[in-house]
Amino acid sequence: MKDVTLRQLEYFVAVAEEQSITRAAAKCHVTQAAISQALRELEAVLGVQLAIRRKSKGVHLTSTGRAVATRGRTLLGEVKHLVSAVDDTSTGASGTFTVGCFTTLSPVVLPEVAEFLVHAYPRVTLDIVEGSGPEIQERMLRGQIDLCFLYEAQRHPEVSTVLLRERRYRVAVAPGHPLAAHDALRVADLEPYPAAVLNVEPASYLNEALLRRCGITPNVVYRTASVQTIRALVGRGLAWALLMEEVAASHEGRPLRFLPVVDDLGTNSLLAALPKGVRPSPLTSAVIDHCRAALHRSHDRSHGEGR
Repeated sequence: MKDVTLRQLEYFVAVAEEQSITRAAAKCHVTQAAISQALRELEAVLGVQLAIRRKSKGVHLTSTGRAVATRGRTLLGEVKHLVSAVDDTSTGASGTFTVGCFTTLSPVVLPEVAEFLVHAYPRVTLDIVEGSGPEIQERMLRGQIDLCFLYEAQRHPEVSTVLLRERRYRVAVAPGHPLAAHDALRVADLEPYPAAVLNVEPASYLNEALLRRCGITPNVVYRTASVQTIRALVGRGLAWALLMEEVAASHEGRPLRFLPVVDDLGTNSLLAALPKGVRPSPLTSAVIDHCRAALHRSHDRSHGEGR
């Protein structure tokens, strides 16, 4: 049996990331024939089909192909570190570290990551990718992102996660809203009043499905992809909203109240995510550890100020 070569893995990982033989060839500075041959040889050595080639529709990985691409990417990274003899420590790490973040979490997580890298890893450049939970995880599984930050409800089945901070759903209302007269709310209390929903999938679908499972059909009047807009609507007393991150006021300066829900809606915690089977590098582990500690400190401060 022939051995798998690093060249075969390099070309296959390029195909996985680019989803195209043509683009993979350009990325690796070789011919399309060389990429196709390496892919055929790798499939022959492993005895499995790794990809489905479709004219004009690019290349799609099989489930086995995705697993091989993930492991191959890790192996190539380890070889790169071995060859370059880079000491991956706080004084030696360099290059680009790409972070994917669910859009509404960006103000919470990304400043922490950026400041940490500036002080602890000054030779590392931070590259930021923002998008929906599915978008950033798919890009991470294709090797385009090193680490993702997202909510528990968005977790992809092919990623492993680290809990950064537990979060439970809270209802945001204006101080003058009728619901603000309560110290805590039942889900049934929400039904008569207009609601504002974050129109970003899967958040919109999951939140509405969650409320329906609790026996109500929310009166959704406003849908928007902007959390700031939802806070502004809530601050004006026009709607209530299920939100995860608590702030004192909308961007217009109108105060907000965040009320706990008596019914058990479960958790929707803040997570860091990596592809399953990928061992985090020392840099990735350091970023995760820092964010977990920083988010706990932030949570403790905000709750201390509220007492």
